[in-house]
Amino acid sequence: MIEKLVDLKNYQGEDRIVHFTDYMLSRSHERDVKNFKSGFEIFDTKIGGMETGEVVVISGKTKMGKTLFAESWLHGILLKDSSIRSMILSFEVPTEKLLLKYVMEPEREIYVPMNLKTMDFEWLLNRVMEGIIKHNARILLIDHLHFMVDMNTNQNMSLNIGAFMRRLKKDIAIDLGIAVILIAHQGQLVEGRDATVNTIRDSSFIAQESDSIITVTRKKNSSSKEEEKIRAKRGDEFMDMLLKKIDPADVDDEYSMGLSLVSIERTRRTGVFDYKKLFWKSGRFLEEI
Repeated sequence: MIEKLVDLKNYQGEDRIVHFTDYMLSRSHERDVKNFKSGFEIFDTKIGGMETGEVVVISGKTKMGKTLFAESWLHGILLKDSSIRSMILSFEVPTEKLLLKYVMEPEREIYVPMNLKTMDFEWLLNRVMEGIIKHNARILLIDHLHFMVDMNTNQNMSLNIGAFMRRLKKDIAIDLGIAVILIAHQGQLVEGRDATVNTIRDSSFIAQESDSIITVTRKKNSSSKEEEKIRAKRGDEFMDMLLKKIDPADVDDEYSMGLSLVSIERTRRTGVFDYKKLFWKSGRFLEEI
């Protein structure tokens, strides 16, 4: 026992216990945190931008615009700083279809694998490392989570997803110094119930292991009360432009304005909780109202 105590007193291994100032000093050369702003002014302020080392989950019901928001957010970041390089792994939408949006913007620094492989973390880790080494990629978009997790396993699905999320956060986001945007589906919701952080499909670990949770919902055309708020914020010309998108001959189309409600369910760094922001579809992407 005495020998053990002596050994511990003299221990100088890489995991030794030190004063916090010594720890901070030893890590100072490793900190190369990059913060990405999108140009969505209020959204950027509330979420504090996105940083390397973070995993941000975007969720929502099927066909409610979560992929469109993710693409729009990434596009905004690339527009704001043309030197930023990103990787996209698009399993849900065929890669070539997704990239058609960028045919007229060949200068965008977006990189993709020639082929995709599902349910293989080592493949994912190697491709991200390749993207960083070859192209200095700093942002990774994965669409979506369930293509990377073995759905046929006999193991507990929630624990399986939790293990993936922990490795995604530690081995990729933190260790490789990259920001990760991860799209995750919602479970089967009761009619009329909104998508939230608590209704993400299969595992509570998705929310627990991420730094921010964002949900996206398509929104019906604005009411007269909402119109007044938009007019006050963006002016009559903008509101009139939105109203012109409504086709009088198609009164059944309640979504013709192209509105989306983006909810910051929670964000760890800024502490913002349940903040909602209205976006609209302008051309190929969403823009903040």
